[in-house]
Amino acid sequence: MKKMLLTVAAALSLAATATAFAASPANVYATDGDGNQFDGLYTESSWMAIEVPLADLGDRVPSDLSIAVSGLPAGTYVTLDSVSTQGSYALLHVSVTRDSTASNVNSLAQIAVNSGSTTLTTVQLPVYGAAYGE
Repeated sequence: MKKMLLTVAAALSLAATATAFAASPANVYATDGDGNQFDGLYTESSWMAIEVPLADLGDRVPSDLSIAVSGLPAGTYVTLDSVSTQGSYALLHVSVTRDSTASNVNSLAQIAVNSGSTTLTTVQLPVYGAAYGE
């Protein structure tokens, strides 16, 4: 009986691990487009890009690519400026702005990458911004 319980526990553990790895998204980074990777996006920046595997977009950049962003404080925005490719990645060049610098931003943005009304992939990146007087 003990041996059977250990076998069942081991099988469940392996199944849970396999499921966790299967559900893990590809690594997505903020980048400056020159090979430097950052752990998040910074407010008051227009030089950053989100590096997304082309495989997540169907191996090509759709002509109607757009993003929808949620999870940020009111008045904080991530706007898609342009898209380019670099090897097997799409670089989604973005501007990160906010209405006020009176408070800091330290939030996790949920960014849906869309083609028309279809969401191709969703990525999560932290967005940081320091508070300073206006």
